[in-house]
Amino acid sequence: MQDFVTLNPLIILITPFIFYIMNIVRYLKPFVFALECIKLMVIALIIIIQGNAPGLFIKILLAAPGALFPLMALFIWLDTERYKEYPPLFLAGKSIGIFLLLGWFIIFRQVTMIGSVFGLAVYAEGILIFGDLLSAGAVLLISRDIKRPEPEMEEN
Repeated sequence: MQDFVTLNPLIILITPFIFYIMNIVRYLKPFVFALECIKLMVIALIIIIQGNAPGLFIKILLAAPGALFPLMALFIWLDTERYKEYPPLFLAGKSIGIFLLLGWFIIFRQVTMIGSVFGLAVYAEGILIFGDLLSAGAVLLISRDIKRPEPEMEEN
């Protein structure tokens, strides 16, 4: 009985925070969808602005798989229970993208070019990484909120 009395104030303090997180998750689903749509539109705009540059078709081919992320975010928003397999895929894809961009920073030493003309590319890539981190964190919270089915016990 003593243990329950010592934990009771802790439970009282944590309960409002848990309900606060549950309300946030409801708003995170459209936020992730909007963030992924904006990111895809910005990438498409950058490709379109380049005009008829050489290698444009290859850039379009490399950007096309990015359209899967807004679709996954849309399905997660519409019916989380039905598409409960999508958040781990979303997180895996975002993790790959984040590590590739960080590798790009390190391998091509773009961090040292911040003062030069090409420094703007570093800021753009930093914004992309920040957006990926935001959407990955939001999907992580959403995936924690999904009700998992209880494992069935085998009867002998």
